[in-house]
Amino acid sequence: MPTGASLTYYPEQPNPSYPVELDNSYFLVRLHEAQAFFEAGFLIRPGYLMLSSTVESTFHPGSPMQSLHKISAMQKNVPCKLGIGVNLTDWLPARGCDVLHIGLQYAVVQDSPIRDLMDQMGKLGLMAQLTAARPDLKAAIKVSEIVGKLLSISLKEGGNQEIFKLVLDLNLANLNAGFYAAVGSQKEETWPDKLSIQGYGQNASLLSTGKGELDRCSYVVLQVLALKRRGEEMARGELWWELLQSGKEQALAACPINDQERRKALEDWRSNLSRVMLMAAKDKGFLLGEVQEIIRKAQIEVQGTLVSHVKAESLEEDEIPSAWQDILGVRTEDELYSSVKDYQEALDLSRKLIEVYGN
Repeated sequence: MPTGASLTYYPEQPNPSYPVELDNSYFLVRLHEAQAFFEAGFLIRPGYLMLSSTVESTFHPGSPMQSLHKISAMQKNVPCKLGIGVNLTDWLPARGCDVLHIGLQYAVVQDSPIRDLMDQMGKLGLMAQLTAARPDLKAAIKVSEIVGKLLSISLKEGGNQEIFKLVLDLNLANLNAGFYAAVGSQKEETWPDKLSIQGYGQNASLLSTGKGELDRCSYVVLQVLALKRRGEEMARGELWWELLQSGKEQALAACPINDQERRKALEDWRSNLSRVMLMAAKDKGFLLGEVQEIIRKAQIEVQGTLVSHVKAESLEEDEIPSAWQDILGVRTEDELYSSVKDYQEALDLSRKLIEVYGN
């Protein structure tokens, strides 16, 4: 009859809407559901429950993101569902070499430290930011540092008790889409052998298989969502995307009057694409495959203005010149157009998935 936190379960559940495909998809981790159970005697006053998280990954090493998700009044000896439903990460590339470290803590704190914490939050104007401070926001890094300091101060003061703590490493090499769960208890309880998910989407809830509700445990349910492509809109503001757009605008506005000027405009465009690829290689938020798909889409726009007027120097009628093949990642015009069509279909699928996920 254990105490503390269990190993991670992968509950029985419906098939996810889309699987995690290594190096060919994105994933997001959501804090789907949480329950706290504080077992205490007659003389103990529980005060408030604080639910906080820490997320660190090999995408942004050395920058752990601390977030305060919930402060609510706590009843003892009664399971309390916390109604969370927040994203712990942004959409990240599913690269087999990466690892995501997630820590979750439920702590029961007496009134005085909570009042001090709320006062500090009010003084710093952080009430809204703290509830929304997530690793998917670049601006959350500084807020995260403040959250960590405030939480540390509050939890070090007297009258607090940690009732559930989970440390989880998600290795992308064997990550599945769907729900993951962990249970925990302060005192010795019989943990379930199997868990199952009942319902779909945001209404999915955790049950002990064959036994029903988990009414003597704290637990957490994390959901891993997968997406085929993020789309060009999500790249706005990235340096490589800005360079791509400026180069495309320059190429489309070139208005060459002879073949020599057209070839010069094409060479400038190819040089720009080379710089875009070098810059994009440093962007850990996008698959290089999708960056190349975005480049191919831009290439079709540009060549509609420039390339159609220049006889391609190629080995075959529709073969792309070798200098362009390395950049575009395709060998022929047919492959180029087919790739752009496939990318559009992937974007359409991703938009439908976003609607299903409610993100």
